[in-house]
Amino acid sequence: MQDDFLLGRRVRFGELFDLYASLMTEKQRYACGLLLQGDLSLAELGEELGMTRQGAHDLIRRSRDILEEIERNLGLFAMKERHRALIGLIEANRSSLPPELAGEIMELLVFEVESADV
Repeated sequence: MQDDFLLGRRVRFGELFDLYASLMTEKQRYACGLLLQGDLSLAELGEELGMTRQGAHDLIRRSRDILEEIERNLGLFAMKERHRALIGLIEANRSSLPPELAGEIMELLVFEVESADV
């Protein structure tokens, strides 16, 4: 159960990073990129950045907090999740919807999700 929670937090962190990395400082982007894409430990990350393990931990924690604050203000991740849920709902009930309506709604929603990925 704890592993699922930690994995979920890491996945969310990665998705927020993908959405909002351009709004972070260069140092934050570099550190988060190393952690998420390079799968470095905090000790390895600290060594790469020329700081202690605790310094790397603090930098990542502040970076994660910044990403969460940006998400609270902009809500792009939440919007993507709602779009995915709506697409799933339409797909599950497509047979009971008029085909033209379902198609038009899907086009709009898929466009919105793809646009948010950019």
